[in-house]
Amino acid sequence: MNRYDFAVYIGRFQPFHDGHLACVTQALSLASHLIVLVGSINRPRNIRDPFSYAERREMIEGAIPPELRDRVVVSGVSDRLYNLPQWVTAIQAAVRGIVESTAGKDATITLVGHRKDQTSDYLDLFPQWAFSAVEEVSILSATQIRDALLGAPEAHLERTLAEQPIPPGVREALGAWIASHADAWKALGSEWDFIQRYQSQFKGLRYPPIFQTVDAVVIQAGHILLVERGAHPGKGLLALPGGFLDAEERIEDAVVRELREETGIKVPEPVLRGSIRARARYDDPMRSLRGRTITDAFLIELRPGPLPKIKGGSDARKAHWTSLAEFQSLEAQVFEDHFHIVQDLLGRI
Repeated sequence: MNRYDFAVYIGRFQPFHDGHLACVTQALSLASHLIVLVGSINRPRNIRDPFSYAERREMIEGAIPPELRDRVVVSGVSDRLYNLPQWVTAIQAAVRGIVESTAGKDATITLVGHRKDQTSDYLDLFPQWAFSAVEEVSILSATQIRDALLGAPEAHLERTLAEQPIPPGVREALGAWIASHADAWKALGSEWDFIQRYQSQFKGLRYPPIFQTVDAVVIQAGHILLVERGAHPGKGLLALPGGFLDAEERIEDAVVRELREETGIKVPEPVLRGSIRARARYDDPMRSLRGRTITDAFLIELRPGPLPKIKGGSDARKAHWTSLAEFQSLEAQVFEDHFHIVQDLLGRI
């Protein structure tokens, strides 16, 4: 007899591999039903998050043996990078909705997972549920699988895919996805090559480098100023105007310089500086594909009036004003953590 009514298993599953499937099997030996919560469901496609929520859900459901599928519910949650209570609330709400619609409020619940590093700290955020440690059965991570596939020459891709420790249903789904999304796969491969070359500059250093960038959140009359990135990483994605801090400049000077270079905004520099309403530092260790990158973001709120003229320049292919209402629907098209930076800074005023 199972000890719990429900087990909860949280992960990104990029992609779902044999280790994940083993955890699912172990969880179902503990509970009558399993809720698989897929994280980062609204991320733009990149080499860390190459597959959408719908694609990952299909892989997971296809990997679970037929005799167990009726016992598994797959759902998804968005990231809340700089508001942990919101993320915890979203997890709680997703689990509660599934449990109450199936078994009622008195169901017993256990959270399953294994502790490997600081990325497992989330396991301590749900004290209302029991915790059941599951055995880590695969030493190969999803990161290694992604690197193997993205780094494989096209002529060897089929063989490389066959060598990965992934369930047959996932292997079939991945092969079909790559074949039907040739342009997207090529773009991911190009981004992967760029990141490998970029990071190779720092191999052999005693300490990994830490980069400092700046970003501008410019608001006027219910609109936000965005740029379209013209180069890797995130080529074609929407982003905040910004860039790297020069060695001999102050951080506030850098954000004004980058804003003017990337957007050509027709606002005098003293007005930009005088319109700074908030400033915050964002340091999620995984926020950038390039490596550890800390950014200082400035909220610049211009006085109501006609939107200033702008023109993309420097690393930005285009610059444009977007209504804040529309911006709320663009999470899956926004570079790195810029969507979450905007949410956090706007909340400060």
